Amino acid sequence: MPKYAGRKAVVVGGADGLGLAIAKRLVEGGAEVLVTGGPASDLAEAAAEVGPAAHVIGCETADPAAVAALGPAVAGRLGGIDHLFVHAENGLPPAAPPGLLRLLREGGSVVLTASSADPAVNSLAPLVRCRGSADEAARTALRLAAETSRTHPDSLTSLTRTERI
Repeated sequence: MPKYAGRKAVVVGGADGLGLAIAKRLVEGGAEVLVTGGPASDLAEAAAEVGPAAHVIGCETADPAAVAALGPAVAGRLGGIDHLFVHAENGLPPAAPPGLLRLLREGGSVVLTASSADPAVNSLAPLVRCRGSADEAARTALRLAAETSRTHPDSLTSLTRTERI
């Protein structure tokens, strides 16, 4: 049985870079995934790269109305979710959208990821530091999500970790 069979995940900011690598690994492992991308993302290219088990939608995370609409869009496509990844390509990731946090199933996990050339961001002491390719960082982010689900099964949003590459 595939590693993520029966799992449902959302990757906010997953249309390129590290977010896309996380989405691809989830789909390869059997998960159903919803990926969001901002206006600069090539959503058609992301959909082709991730495959048919993924829903790819546009969402500008700087727009509060778009973020508010994300919860109902995810609920309509996936229902509850097991994993929520929020990725920022430049700077710290935004807070996890409350509408998506309400969809997390018991024992679900939240992983915040970021990649930045900004020295101020990189000077923060992260709980876990990832360096290397997007694929290597994606493996680490998925490992964090799996560990969180195993070690904190009774919490709704069991852990928030920030990853940087």
